[in-house]
Amino acid sequence: MLIDEKTEEILKERFARELQETVDIKVFTRRIIDINENPEHARFSEGLVQELSQISDKIKGEILSIESEEAKRLNLGTSPVILIGKDLGYSIEYWLPPAMHQAGTFIETISLVSQRESGLSSSSKEKLKNIDRDILLETYISFDFPQCVPAVLLANRIAVEVPGKVTSRLIEVGFSKAKQFNISSVPEQIINEDVNSRMRGFQSEEKLVNQIIFYGSSKAEEILAKEEEKAKKEKELVDSPDYPLVLNERSFHQAVSKYPFLVVDCWAEWCGPCQMVHPVIESLAKRHKGKITFGKLNVDENQGIASHFGIMSIPTLLVFKDGKNVGSIIGAMPEKVLEEKLSAYLGH
Repeated sequence: MLIDEKTEEILKERFARELQETVDIKVFTRRIIDINENPEHARFSEGLVQELSQISDKIKGEILSIESEEAKRLNLGTSPVILIGKDLGYSIEYWLPPAMHQAGTFIETISLVSQRESGLSSSSKEKLKNIDRDILLETYISFDFPQCVPAVLLANRIAVEVPGKVTSRLIEVGFSKAKQFNISSVPEQIINEDVNSRMRGFQSEEKLVNQIIFYGSSKAEEILAKEEEKAKKEKELVDSPDYPLVLNERSFHQAVSKYPFLVVDCWAEWCGPCQMVHPVIESLAKRHKGKITFGKLNVDENQGIASHFGIMSIPTLLVFKDGKNVGSIIGAMPEKVLEEKLSAYLGH
């Protein structure tokens, strides 16, 4: 058994709570051992999907041959390859076993596909509606490198948001294709096998979505020009914004003085949980326009402020009322929970 009893109970509760539509998971493996492949990876992948299928009737696992006509039609080049949600119209490919740090992204992706909800910000969703060209987003990772986790999950979220147009393919850095592109670090991403699209390190949601737009939309020039204007606007300390302001060392102090109730999201591009907070903050900024002002502060680019407020972990939300720091909220949480915490400060 790959899944112990305690984990099985946790997954059973989670699947019962989150899974809506039945998700198909196809595992393609090779029976004849190839010298360049690890047969243990294939057996692990088969076993994991079979056990997940037994935990929830919303998961339909299927074991197929990499030599099958379907595998050839899909141009699957190694064993194992796992496809999530193919029958539902999604294109998410694990060209590796979902082990170690990637086990969590695998479970999360199953949930996203079942709910048909990417969890991306509303602005990203609007931009991705303009994708009219096929996109192959390859993410090169290492099993034992936790910084790869948010990169994988973000790539999968984009594939969930644009079914039929965006393929998210996850590849282990030791795979032969990584040598073809001279992959030297992880995570590293390449679009449509174009080496000029190379992105090293974790990319923020905004940057990765914009890169997808550049390669995948006939309206890219127009959209990205608007993005540039939007970025300039977000740095201006306007009255009653309905979006998070982008703050820096200079504008931070001005914002604290200007807005009666200010909440500053302290984040960094490499921080996975920070990316989960962004759409929540974006939604709350719209809902509480004129009542609560939200800002975003990149701690890597503004280390002086991070040090001054003793920020040891992110995401951290700094709460200011009438120019004074009245508290902080640490960690990612659902929108409703965060809204309740902020309401408590409003009542002070």
